[in-house]
Order: sequence, then structure tokens, then C-alpha cells
Amino acid sequence: MYVFGDSLVDSGNNNYLPVNSSAKFLPYGIDFGGKPTGRCTNGKTVVDYIGLPFVPPYLGLSKNQRNKITTGVNYASAGSGILEETNKEKYLSLDTQIEFFHRTVNNNLPKMLNEQAKLERHLSESLFVVSTGVNDYFQNKTFRGSSKFALHLLKEFSLRLQRLYSLGARKFFVNNIPPAGCFPSKAARSRPKGKCDEKINRGISFYNKGLPDLLHELQSKLPGFTFILSDLYKFIMELRETGNRYGILETWKSCCPNTIYGEIICRPYTVPCPDRNTHLFFDEHPSQIANQIYARRCLNETTICRTSSLKLLSV
Repeated sequence: MYVFGDSLVDSGNNNYLPVNSSAKFLPYGIDFGGKPTGRCTNGKTVVDYIGLPFVPPYLGLSKNQRNKITTGVNYASAGSGILEETNKEKYLSLDTQIEFFHRTVNNNLPKMLNEQAKLERHLSESLFVVSTGVNDYFQNKTFRGSSKFALHLLKEFSLRLQRLYSLGARKFFVNNIPPAGCFPSKAARSRPKGKCDEKINRGISFYNKGLPDLLHELQSKLPGFTFILSDLYKFIMELRETGNRYGILETWKSCCPNTIYGEIICRPYTVPCPDRNTHLFFDEHPSQIANQIYARRCLNETTICRTSSLKLLSV
């Protein structure tokens, strides 16, 4: 499994970048062996539930390790987006992530897969997880929610998927963009408190509505292209209403910080809520329990994840 995207799937690449990241410190990772891993949650991300063994961050691997690993690599970087200019100076852009994968294909995988046919088969049978787009909407702290911007973003995303295809990728698992208007920092500022910012969600919906057509178009013109489209937006919106079925009692408040007042930012060594399993959100990101429910529903139900012809193992 090869992973690309932002903080929803980053497994620690930003730990190796000169950036200020709270995910380098507790309470991040408090439920992942009690230590921070660079994941932007209290424990596992959704990709940790999709594939085993855990997919290591590219920047955390030595040259020797990169030459020996054939179970997958995670190139995702929290804060990144589809567009090259989104937080470009701080994080690994999607283009940079794809370039690192290009190096993996050219320089590292041939060390273990020394025949072209073996390499091509390995890539065609691997799963490529891509979860990105939300940060593009908030460039320079300004929300860009027009339908015109969504079309531009979809076009740029298509080009990146085609680039991955040209490098050997065939099986794609694609997240749509989550309802950022429901993130704790937004819900805490709404009236009444806890209500989603519909302007933000409406803007994001323009992109999400166009994503299925984009994927079907690529499938029609690229031989062997298959995909699972994962409706993260719908999942979070549903869990806000039905979380109590899973023991999730707080569906809009963050666990860290454990307050709805002041700056809603989980800073290093902040004391989080005592029971993370009762929260949909750890900070601005889904909690481990939400990620677990998401993976289970995606792999076992057709309402959250729609497939072209690709099947994943149930968990």
C-alpha cells in the first residue's frame, strides 16, 4: 500500500521536516503505545486499519530500508494539498510526494524486484490511497468555496492521479473531502454552538459532487484503472447524528483541547479528555475510534465506499 495526502493519513513524515507540529508531542499518540508518532490523532489513522503491517513514513526510512521494503510506503504530509502552492514552503506537496514515489519506483523497488515484469505486477496489485484537498480550501486562511475553484481543483487532482498511473499505479482508494465546516474550531464559533458552518460545507460539496465523474472518466480512458471512492464527508455527517450507537457522546467538541472556549488548538502536552473513545474528533481530526468505525464501515458496507470493480478485505 502506498499512501499520499495530508494530515488524515500522514504517519509521521512531518516529524522529519523543520516545522512546528504538535503531532510530534503528546497527547498525540497517547493511545498508540503512549507516544507520539506524527499521526494527527490520539492513535491510529484510517490507513492503519486498511493495511498491515503499518506503512512507514518515507522520510523516516534510511536508504537501506527503502531498498528493502516492498510492503508499501507513506508519503503523506500534514498540511499539504492538491495544489503545489498550498503550504508549499512548509510541507511535502502532493507533487513532491509523487516525486518521492517516482524515486521509489526507479531506485528502490528494483533492488528487491529485479525484473520489470515483477515490478509492474507489484505496482498493479498494490493499493494507492489518496486523501487530500481540504487544505487547498483554506490557503492563506481565506476560504475558497466557489464552484469554479472546485472545478480547478478537480482538474489538478486528475493530473496527479494520471501521473501516479503513469508510474504503475492501478488500484486507487480515494477519500473525498471531509465537512470542514463541522470541525470543532468551526462548530464552536457557530450559532447555536455545535452547528456546522454550512457555507464551508457547501463549498466543499462542489468538489465532492464532481469527484465520482472524474474517477469514472479516468477509468474509461486508462486501461486497468480501478478505484474505491470513500465518502468521508457523508461518514462524518452521519456520525454526528448516530455516534451514540458506537458510544460516541461528543460529536462536535474536540478532545484536545477539552474545551470549547478560547483557541481550539491542541498544543504540546495539553491534557486531553479522559476517554477518547467518546469523541468523534480528537482535535480537528477524527479520533482513533472514529477512524476504526470508518474503516470498518468502508470495508464492510457499500454506503460509505463505492467501488468500480476493486475489492478490499473486510475487517
